[in-house]
Amino acid sequence: MRHLIFALLLLAPTAASAQESNSGPLFMKDLVGDREFFEPWGIGLDFFTMEQDYSIKSLEFQLPGVGEIDPSLVGVNNDLQHYDLKLDVWVTPFLNVFGLVGRVDADTLVDLSSVTIPGLPFPLGTLPVSYDGTVYGLGVNLVYGGDHWFAALNNTWTDTSLNGDFDSSVSSFTMQPRIGLIKDKWTVWVGGMYLDTEEKHSGTISLPVPGLPPIPFRVELATLEEWNYAVGVGHVFSPKAHISLELGFGDRDHTLFNFTYRF
Repeated sequence: MRHLIFALLLLAPTAASAQESNSGPLFMKDLVGDREFFEPWGIGLDFFTMEQDYSIKSLEFQLPGVGEIDPSLVGVNNDLQHYDLKLDVWVTPFLNVFGLVGRVDADTLVDLSSVTIPGLPFPLGTLPVSYDGTVYGLGVNLVYGGDHWFAALNNTWTDTSLNGDFDSSVSSFTMQPRIGLIKDKWTVWVGGMYLDTEEKHSGTISLPVPGLPPIPFRVELATLEEWNYAVGVGHVFSPKAHISLELGFGDRDHTLFNFTYRF
């Protein structure tokens, strides 16, 4: 699912006011030269929201005469909120690695109104799947730049331990390329988000159909559109603290807020 770590580059003008790091696992310090660098460790807070459409890999109901349903007849929408605590470290001046743990709350709506079942005079309606749970993730951030520009590539892998009425699992890989400009204590960027999500649910559900008892189901979902656009802005309050906000748009909408303190 998804996730950004705001990378301040070693060549940024704001780094001139940072204290040179004398601790931590920063290798290849000679690449910085006589420039000062940010403290190697960071602890941050992320708040992330996303709304997107899913594609259906498979959908089955254990009803007589009903097998796998044609995915083209079904629309799926997913809406989620995610927040996490993230610990990161600069391994080299160009490589940042991080781990995160957080919470996700999501609602997935599977629209079955176009699906017909032999002998059933009513449409199936909408299958609501709500879930929440704990998110775990790891990632790497590659950065490079000059005095007034930067480029970054963030990669995040997450898995989720879910609670709810169903047997559910969600895993994702996110890749976020971006290029931006640096002006004093401000950074702005443009880029995109590639998202590959696998979501599975199974259990027993009551559909809004008169006289229809609860039925077992199984559904496998995947990201419908893998890419969307993104724009963002960041501000450095001090060598130890910075904040950022990113907005995503296109075939998928997302917002990402981050605050990080370095030590």
